Amino acid sequence: MSGLDSYIPMIQFFARFLGTDAEVILYDTNKDKVVYVENSFNPEFGVGSPIPDMEKKFINNGLYKEEESVVNYRAFSSERKKLRSATHFIKNSRQELIGVLTINFKVDELIELRSLLNRLISGSEPIQYKGENFYESFNLTFEDLMNNTIQETLTNFNVSPERLSHDERMELIRMLDEKGVFLMKGSITELAKILHTSETSIYRYINKL
Repeated sequence: MSGLDSYIPMIQFFARFLGTDAEVILYDTNKDKVVYVENSFNPEFGVGSPIPDMEKKFINNGLYKEEESVVNYRAFSSERKKLRSATHFIKNSRQELIGVLTINFKVDELIELRSLLNRLISGSEPIQYKGENFYESFNLTFEDLMNNTIQETLTNFNVSPERLSHDERMELIRMLDEKGVFLMKGSITELAKILHTSETSIYRYINKL
């Protein structure tokens, strides 16, 4: 496994500590496949399976050249379960990428708990604010809903998107994350275009949340 076998005891430790809600996967980037997995969420996903699209995107974008890891990004499992994920890039002594270690953690129940707490704190009666934009989401595609949510959130700031300060961008990322925007496919790419920045920069902001 070209040195990757030394990571297996650590993966077993992570899996035991985090429990069955955490899927821990080791990929060999030279062979483009899974070489070890604990607590697989998908019975058809295991040793020998190809590297998924998300990790491939990190590799193809060269993110590993700038970052040691990406943490707290959002994803979906094959069963459409909401995940909080982290990926660590494994490099050899020449700083060449040889493997990827990913941890996916199910957060559906935690999100439900957060919603319950919000209702307990704020009450369950809907409040209609004058001037607020409300959308009938069943008439919108995921892409429409994503774009509308991003544009609506941007109205909280009094400058054009590309002129937002670092702190304002952090606040924007936080607001969009709370609305679940980053669970939607393509949201990182779309937001990067709007802010005239790179996808790598968006991931960096998310990592700081």
